[in-house]
Amino acid sequence: MAQSTGAPEVSHGSELVHRARTSALIISVTALLVVPAWSFFDLALEPDHARAFITVRLLCDLPVLAAVLVLWRGWSSRPEAVAFGVLAVVQTEIAWMVSRASDNRQFYLLGFTLALYAGGLLLAGGVQWSLGLVGVTGSAFVLFERTAPERMTTHELLAAGTFLGTAALIAVLSHAQRHRLTTREFAVRARLEEEQAHGRTLLERVERLSREDPLTGLANRRCWDEQVALACEESQRSARPLAVVLLDVDRFKEINDRLGHAGGDEALRWVATVMTERVPERGLVARIGGDELAMLLPGMTSHQAAGLAERVRQDVQLRRIVDTDELRLTVSQGVAVVHGAAATAHTLMQDADRALYRAKGTRDSVAVAGRAHAIRVLPEQRDGFLDAPAYRD
Repeated sequence: MAQSTGAPEVSHGSELVHRARTSALIISVTALLVVPAWSFFDLALEPDHARAFITVRLLCDLPVLAAVLVLWRGWSSRPEAVAFGVLAVVQTEIAWMVSRASDNRQFYLLGFTLALYAGGLLLAGGVQWSLGLVGVTGSAFVLFERTAPERMTTHELLAAGTFLGTAALIAVLSHAQRHRLTTREFAVRARLEEEQAHGRTLLERVERLSREDPLTGLANRRCWDEQVALACEESQRSARPLAVVLLDVDRFKEINDRLGHAGGDEALRWVATVMTERVPERGLVARIGGDELAMLLPGMTSHQAAGLAERVRQDVQLRRIVDTDELRLTVSQGVAVVHGAAATAHTLMQDADRALYRAKGTRDSVAVAGRAHAIRVLPEQRDGFLDAPAYRD
């Protein structure tokens, strides 16, 4: 479950960064264009100060331009801090203009409040960014008003304080509400995605259990039938051979009677382990019922499949289930191969079942479909069975 809860956190974190970068770009590009565009106010309302005001606007646009470049290229991991810096520059330059304007301070105060509104509506992150911007705005206003050649009257200070205080309150409240809704949105989405991930995990487990034998961990009969059908279709298209090995544990009822079901289960798990280790990557091992297991071997000839079955037979004998020769663990196996147009699941399984029936007649042997009797490999050939041409009937 750790993985399922971690993934939403990562995706939400990425989305927050994306939102912060988008809002920072909007703020920065707007400031880059709007601040110098307001030079017509300077020319119309403050002709005596227009040259100085326009110069300040253009100089302040330089750091704003740098911020746009940083955000556009994705060079900053804290885009909200870059946006805050842009608004701080804008507020500082407007505070200076307010303190230097002659008779039209109210128009510059309007621009002063607009930046606060923009911060409350667009700044990403917590409400501390809007509070910080309010602090920068108030500090710049006090600093430049105290150092201005012509101080503001009491009425002008009251009006400016009212404008700025109202704008600051609206900006902070709107930012706090927006941040709260965003946090709630992500919390709801995180819970939903976690529940969906948990549901997918349960569905995958159900699907796996429906295709897996719980005792051995091998594929079950349902999975086996599906894979045999698909392999037969592939063999029909490619004309490549397709082999199946059916395996029965010899005297399995006697093993259960002597050792109990726990001993029988342990014997089945051992045989399943041996088969799994011997089957190539493209093959499949399944438990198709009781003590009957099977191997699906695409691309193998009857000789190769019989060789693999013989190695399984030998490996199984390495596990002694009791310290006596009266009850040895052995297996009987039937091998069948089809290819081309004859590759059907019915033919393949029927031939392999008939071969297994012959092998069980002698036990501890391998029978190949099409041969008259069960076969065993000559002792001197067992080490190189895959290349050995001779069998003993």
